[in-house]
Amino acid sequence: MYQSFVMLAKLFLLCVVLNLLRYFVFGFLEGILIMGPLSSAMQQSSSYFNTNFQTIDWITSFFYNFMMWFAVTLAFSFAVAHLRGTMIVRSLKVYALMWVMFASISAIYMNHYSHPKDFYIYNIVDGVLIFALMGIANGLLYPLFFKQHTALIDA
Repeated sequence: MYQSFVMLAKLFLLCVVLNLLRYFVFGFLEGILIMGPLSSAMQQSSSYFNTNFQTIDWITSFFYNFMMWFAVTLAFSFAVAHLRGTMIVRSLKVYALMWVMFASISAIYMNHYSHPKDFYIYNIVDGVLIFALMGIANGLLYPLFFKQHTALIDA
C-alpha cells in the first residue's frame, strides 16, 4: 500500500514538473510556431470560443490539462516495462499513441460541429509539437523520478 502511494506521489510530482515545462518552456516554442494561427482561428469564431478567460477559466483549463498529462504519464508508467528502446523512444511510443487519441477526439469534434474547422486542424498540429516535446521530457525525467524501477526494467 505504502509503495503504491509513493509511486502515485512520484507520478504526480513528475506530472507537475512536466506541466511546468509544458507551459514555461514548450509554451514559448508553441507561441512562436502555432499560437498565432490557433489564436486567430479562435478570434474569427469568437462566438464559439471563450476568448475572455477569467481566473476560474484559467484554473479549470490548467486542471483539465494537468489531468490529461497525468493520464498520459500514468499510461506510460503502465507500459514502460513492455516496450523496447531507450527511455525516450519508449516514452515517445506512448505519447504518440496518446496523441492519436487526442487528435481523434479533436477530429470527432471538428466533424460534429458546424463552425470553422481550422481551429481543430491547428489544435491537432499543436498536439504533434507538444506531445513530442512532452514525450522527450518524460523520457528524460522518468528515470530520475523512478531510478529503481527504471533499473529493473533495463536489467
